[in-house]
Amino acid sequence: MTAQRACGMACRYLDRGPEKLVIEGFRRFMTGYDRESATCWELAAELYVEEIGASDSPRIVAALARWIGALRSHMDRPATLSTFGCPRLCRDECFAVSMIAACQSRDAASLEAALAGLVRPEGVAAVRAAAKDFAAALAESGHFLIPVPAAVIGDIASRPGRERFH
Repeated sequence: MTAQRACGMACRYLDRGPEKLVIEGFRRFMTGYDRESATCWELAAELYVEEIGASDSPRIVAALARWIGALRSHMDRPATLSTFGCPRLCRDECFAVSMIAACQSRDAASLEAALAGLVRPEGVAAVRAAAKDFAAALAESGHFLIPVPAAVIGDIASRPGRERFH
């Protein structure tokens, strides 16, 4: 059954726990940096405790924080983000979730395509390493993302930056 959203839109993708954790963690941590607000980070940590449990969530949130830190250090612009809880994904969010999915599925082509969408060339190695650590932490807790093919990531990369995807 498809969940109905307030906007009248049907959504399944972000109803999946692993994708929700990655996207909402990405949104909340990036917003926390942008607003210089620890409250956003606390909201991310609370979500992880709710979804994963108190024993595993600190380790996974730490890996999330390292990934976000690496991304922020090697992006040449602020990330484009949807609001917390939004069922739609913007372009940067597509690259972010695709990056973690590619790490889990060991899809080098998809990983490189997702990295190219967000990261300056000199930062690829650092972000790749942090993404792999975060993906592994999620997998260790039983949270596996749906793989995103490199062709889909390439299609997203060819679209305008402000466009949103579902």
